[in-house]
Amino acid sequence: MNDTRSKKDKNQHIQVFVRVRPANNAEKTSKSPVVVDVPSNKDIVVRERPQDKLTKKFTFDKVFGPLSKQIDVYNAVVSPLLEEVLAGYNCTVFAYGQTGTGKTFTMEGACNDPTLHWQADSPAGIIPRALSHLFDELRTLGAQEYSVRVSFLELYNEELFDLLSPNDDASKIRIYEDASRKGAIIIHGLEEVTVHNKSEVYKILEKGSEKRQTAATLMNAHSSRSHTVFSITVHIKENTVDGEELLKTGKLNLVDLAGSENVGRSGAVDRRAREAGNINQSLLTLGRVITALVERAPHIPYRESKLTRLLQESLGGRTKTSIIATISPANMNIEETLSTLDYAHRAKNITNRPEINQKLSKKALLKEYTEEIERLRRDLLATRERNGVYLAQESYNDMQSTIEVQSKEIEEKINHIKALEETMQNKEKLFCDLKMEFETTTNALHQTKEKLESTHNVLMTTKNQLNETVYDRDLHKHLVDKHVSTERTLLNQAKTLLSVAETATTDTQKLHEKINRKKKVEEENESLGQQFRQEMLHRFQHVEEHVGNYTQELDNFCSALKDQISSAATHQSTGIDTAIKHISNDLVNKEIAISENLTENTNNTHDEYNSWILTQIEKASDMSERERQALQSTLSKISPKIRELVETKISESLKSLHNETSLKLINLTNTMKKSVDEFCSTLLVDRDNLIKQIDEVKKAVDVSVKNKNRIMEIEQSFDKMFADMKSQIVNTLENTWKQYENDKTEKQQSYSIISNKLNEIDVAINSSNEQTINNFNNKVQQQKAIETRIEKNVEDIRNEVSSTLEENWNLADKAITQSVDVVNLLEGDINATRYALLSYNNSVEANAMELRHKNEKQKEAILSKVQEYHKMVTDISTTHSHFMEEHRAAAHNNYSEMNYKLESQSVACTEWDSKIKSQLHSIHEKVDKFVAEDLRHDVPTGTTPARRDFNYPRHLAATSPHERIIKRFREVRKVVESSEDESENTITDMMSPNVNGRDNNSLSSPIITNTNHVTSTPYSDSKLRIPVIRNSYSLIKSASTSDLPLATKAQLDSSTMSESEVVKGRNNKENGEEGFIKPEKLRPKRLSKVKNAQNRKILGSCYM
Repeated sequence: MNDTRSKKDKNQHIQVFVRVRPANNAEKTSKSPVVVDVPSNKDIVVRERPQDKLTKKFTFDKVFGPLSKQIDVYNAVVSPLLEEVLAGYNCTVFAYGQTGTGKTFTMEGACNDPTLHWQADSPAGIIPRALSHLFDELRTLGAQEYSVRVSFLELYNEELFDLLSPNDDASKIRIYEDASRKGAIIIHGLEEVTVHNKSEVYKILEKGSEKRQTAATLMNAHSSRSHTVFSITVHIKENTVDGEELLKTGKLNLVDLAGSENVGRSGAVDRRAREAGNINQSLLTLGRVITALVERAPHIPYRESKLTRLLQESLGGRTKTSIIATISPANMNIEETLSTLDYAHRAKNITNRPEINQKLSKKALLKEYTEEIERLRRDLLATRERNGVYLAQESYNDMQSTIEVQSKEIEEKINHIKALEETMQNKEKLFCDLKMEFETTTNALHQTKEKLESTHNVLMTTKNQLNETVYDRDLHKHLVDKHVSTERTLLNQAKTLLSVAETATTDTQKLHEKINRKKKVEEENESLGQQFRQEMLHRFQHVEEHVGNYTQELDNFCSALKDQISSAATHQSTGIDTAIKHISNDLVNKEIAISENLTENTNNTHDEYNSWILTQIEKASDMSERERQALQSTLSKISPKIRELVETKISESLKSLHNETSLKLINLTNTMKKSVDEFCSTLLVDRDNLIKQIDEVKKAVDVSVKNKNRIMEIEQSFDKMFADMKSQIVNTLENTWKQYENDKTEKQQSYSIISNKLNEIDVAINSSNEQTINNFNNKVQQQKAIETRIEKNVEDIRNEVSSTLEENWNLADKAITQSVDVVNLLEGDINATRYALLSYNNSVEANAMELRHKNEKQKEAILSKVQEYHKMVTDISTTHSHFMEEHRAAAHNNYSEMNYKLESQSVACTEWDSKIKSQLHSIHEKVDKFVAEDLRHDVPTGTTPARRDFNYPRHLAATSPHERIIKRFREVRKVVESSEDESENTITDMMSPNVNGRDNNSLSSPIITNTNHVTSTPYSDSKLRIPVIRNSYSLIKSASTSDLPLATKAQLDSSTMSESEVVKGRNNKENGEEGFIKPEKLRPKRLSKVKNAQNRKILGSCYM
C-alpha cells in the first residue's frame, strides 16, 4: 500500500459519481427521446425540453455513460476505497436514484460466478467484486493474521431486519449511540458472519437477496422495497517495533437505497403504496440532512429517520464516503433525473473528517474478549440454573430505555466535565499571567505611594476649603430648588384652573349654540310640516285626478278593444270564407278541368298512336307486297330472256339490275326512316303536351299554397293584434289568450295537414310526370331500335344482293355456259329476299301489336292516377271546409267571452276608482290631524341663562431656564469686574440705602412674561411692578427672579406699567434681545469694586 494517505487533507468532500443507464424497453416503446448527454467524463448535460436549446450542466467527480461497464464503475469508485479500508479507515458507498435506474444492479450485479476474477468484464456488482478484491489483497499480506466479517442489514418500513439471521424477529435489533465515539452508532442484535473466501460471500449474498423485500411495479419488474446495508469489517494483526501486537480495524459499508417512486406512474396500491410512502419519506429526510450539512445548519435532523441514523457517520462524520447517483436518460423521467442530479450536486459540498480507527493492543482486546466471554458465561449459567432475574417484556423495555437515557446523560456529563476542566486550565493560565502582572504593578504602587503622601497634605488643605465652599453652594442650591419646585407647583395648579375655566366656557358656548340650533330646527320643522300638509293635499288631488283619467281611459280602451275584436272577427270570418272558396272551389274546379283535359289528351294521344301504328303497319305490308311482286315480276321477266341476256348484253343487264335493286332498297330505307321519325316526333309532341298539363296542375297547387300563405299572414296579423291587446290587459285576458293559443295551434296543425296533402299531390304528379316521360322515352327508344333493325335488314338485303350480283358479274365473264345455273341461283336469291321481306312484315306487325297493348296499359294507369288525385283533392277540400267552419265557431266563442270579460273589467275599474278616491280622502284627513294636532311643540320657560363672555387671565408667568440665567450672569459679571478695575474706591450714587440693609443672598427681581408660558395676571386694571434702574446705563428689564448680579450695587425703584406695556414686553419674546440690553452696551462711569469674599460667594451661588 502506498503512503500517500498521510498527505491528504484532514477534511475531505464526499465524492459523487453519476451513472446513466441505457434506455429500457418501456422507454423505447413509448419513443421517449433521450435528454441526457455525457460530453466528458466529469460533465453531464440535461435538456429540459427536447425541442428547445435550454440545458442544465452538472459537474461531478466522474460520470459513467450508458455504455459503461461494471468493472469501470468498480475501478473508479470502490477500488481506491479498499486501500483506505485496509489502512484502518471506515468507508461507505451508497447508490441513490429513481426506481428502476440500476442501483441494485450496480451494487449486487447479476450472474455472480465465484470462479471469475474481480477484474473480469462480467455483470457482477460492487459487493462481490469488493470481497473478491479484498481477499486478493489480504493474501498479499503474507504471514499477517486477519479476519473478515460481513453483515447484511435491511431497513423495511422503518423497521430493521437481519438478512443473515435464521429468524425474522425485528425486535432484537436496536440502534444505540456509541459512547466512545461521538456520532457513531452501535446496532445491537445484528449478526456478523465470518467469511474465509469469496465463495462463501456469494452464498451469503444470495441468501440475503432472497430474503430482501422486492416486488413488481409498472416501472421495475424487480423493484427493491427496502434499503440494505452490506457491511464488511476487516481485522488485521500488526506487530510494533517493541514486539507488541496491535489489531487494526477497517470497515466498508455498501448501501443499496430503495429508489424514489411516483405512486401514480408506478401503479403502486395498498401495501406497495405504503412501502413507497415510507421509502420516499426516508429519502426526503436524507435530502434534508444533506441540505442541512451543505448549509452548515446548527441542527442536523439525523434522528428523524432510521436511514439517516445509519448513515450518520457517513454524512459529515469520520468516514470516507462516495455516492453513486443513477439516472434514466429518457424524457419521460426528466423530473426525477433533475431531482437526483440536484441532490447529488449538493452532496458534493458535504465535508467529512476521516479518521483512522484506533488500533487495539492484543492485551486490551483479550481483556475485552475475556470480559465478554465471562459475561456470556454468567448469563448462560443463570439461564441454565434459572436463578437469574426474570422480568416482563415491558419492564425490560423500560429498563433498557432508562439505561439508554442514563447513558446519554452520563455522556453529556462527561463532556461537560471535560469542558469545565478545559475552562479551569484556561483560568489557571490566566491566573498566572495576572499574578505576574500584579507583582509588576505592586512595585509601581510603592513608587506612587510616596507621591501620594506628599500630595495628601495639600489635598487636605484644599479639601477643607472645598467643604466650606460646597456647604455654601448646597445651601443656595437648596433654596433655589425649593423656589423652583414651588414655582412648578403653582404653575401646574394655574394651568389646571385655566384648563377647567376654558372647558367650562367652551361647554357653555356649545350649549347655547345647541339651543339656537334646536330652535331653528323646530321653526324649520313647523314650516316644513305646513308645506308637507299643502303638498300632500295637492298630491292627493293630483292622484285622484289621475285615477279618474285612468279609469276613463281604461273604459275607452275596453270599448275600443271590443270594437277591434268585432272587426277582427268579421275580418277573420271573411278570410275563412275566402280560404274555403279558394281551397274548396277554385282548387277542385281547376283540378277537375285539368283531370278532364288530361284524360281527353290521353285518349286522343292513344287513339292517334294506335291509328299511326296501324297506318305504318299497312304501309310496311304494302311496301313488302310491292317489293315481292316487283321481285316476282323481275324474276318472270328475267327468266325468259336470261339466255338472251347471257348471250348478248348480260353485263349491262346485271349492272342495270344492280342499280335498280339498290335504288329500290334505298327508297325503302328512306321511307321507313321517315315513318319512324314522324312517329317519334308525334310521341315527343304528346309528351310536351302532357308536361304542359302537369305544369298547369302544379300552378294550381302553387295558387293553393299561396292562398294558404295569405291565410297564414292574416293569422299572423291577427296574432300581432292579440299580442298588443295581451300586453295591455295581461291579467284580465290571460285565460282568453290561452284559448286563442290553443285554437291557433289547432289551425296550424290543420294548415300543416293541408300543406302535407298538397305536397303529396305535388309529389304524386311529379312521379306520374316522370313515369310518363320515361314511358315515352322508352317508346322512342323502342321505335329507334325498330328503325335500326329495319335498316340493318335492308342493308343485309342490299349487301346480299350486291354480293350476289358481283358473283354473277364475275361468273358472266368466266363461263357463259353456266347461265342456267346462274338463273336458278338468281331465282333462289330473289325468293330468299321475298321471304325476308315477308318475315320483316310479320315482325313489324307483332311489334306494333305489342306497342298497342303497352299503350293501353299506360293509358289505364294514367287515368286511374288522375281519378285518385281527383278524389284526394276533393277529400282535402271537404276536410278543410269543415275545419274552417269549426275554427270560425271557436273564434266566435272566444270573441264573445273576451267581450264579456272586457265588460266585467270596465265595471271593476269603476268600482276600483271609487274605492281609491275614498281611501285618498281618509289618508288626507289623517295627515291633517297629524300635522295640526299630534305633533308637539317646545314651549319656552324663561329660565335658560343668556349668553355672556367670561374675562379671566389666560397667560402665566414663569422663570427663564437656568442655563440662560447663568449665561447672562456671567456676562454681567465680566462687566462688573471690568468696572471694579477702573474705579476701586467709588460707589455709584444711584445705590439705594435700603438695599444695602438687605440680605445679599436674597435679593429679588421683577417677574416678566414668557411666550412659552401664560401669565396668571388678568387683563384688568391691575398693574405689574417692574424694577427700573435709574441710571441710563442700567438694565431696562430683568430676565428672571434669579438675575441678581446688579442688585447688590444698584439703586432700585418701583414703578407701574400698564397692561399694554406688559403685553408688548411679552410679544418682544422674553428670551430675545429686544427686551434686554446686552452687557457690553452698559458703560457705568462709577461703580464700586467689591473685593470681599462674601460678595464673591453670592456671585458664585448664582452659578448653581
